[in-house]
Amino acid sequence: MESTKPSSIDFVTVKTTLPVYPLPPNHERSTFRSERLSMRHMTEGDFGFLRVLRTCPDGMKWSSQGGPDIEMEQTEKSLSLRLPPKDGERYDWVISLIETGEPVGLGGTCVWSSELGWPALGYIFLKEHWGKGYASEFMKVYLDEWWSLPRNEVELTVDKNTILKDDGDVKQECISAITLSENAPSQNVLKKAGFEFVSSWAEVDTKDESQELTLHGFVARKGKVVV
Repeated sequence: MESTKPSSIDFVTVKTTLPVYPLPPNHERSTFRSERLSMRHMTEGDFGFLRVLRTCPDGMKWSSQGGPDIEMEQTEKSLSLRLPPKDGERYDWVISLIETGEPVGLGGTCVWSSELGWPALGYIFLKEHWGKGYASEFMKVYLDEWWSLPRNEVELTVDKNTILKDDGDVKQECISAITLSENAPSQNVLKKAGFEFVSSWAEVDTKDESQELTLHGFVARKGKVVV
């Protein structure tokens, strides 16, 4: 799961830690909860929900794809990436309401090596459930889940802005998140969850190659207090 790193970012190779990879497969993952939400791994039966989620233009415009799925094959590919044998490449979860069991979103670590070099998380919710605080609630418990995974020491090439000054030989591990510059609501969710802004860069808009998009990169570290 390699990514193309932006030329405008200065990179440095460091010793750090990451979760053991491949990540735990679906059959080894246990459901976890927040006050209102329950998180579980995806199954083949989630195709209908995923199709609704990924065909919403208002939600998908913020995704790395930049727009909704059109063809069924696009949604089928997205589902297959979250099922065996690909499940160990990501650590994302179907987010459901505890009260009703209704699936309302998808979130977790969907990219192992982001533009900043670190694993990246993301989330998307059905539009009718926006504005209810579910994203912040999910982020708080998800980060606890992520940091609890078994780890090993690795050598990694990352954005130098993500490395703390006077850090030790083994640098503090980060998890990243990438947003479009104008996506203020998600940036607020990230900041509330303990993420800090580190870098911005421009990329060609894949929907219109005559245009550029400005992306903002954020990182969080283990032990950062979430309020």
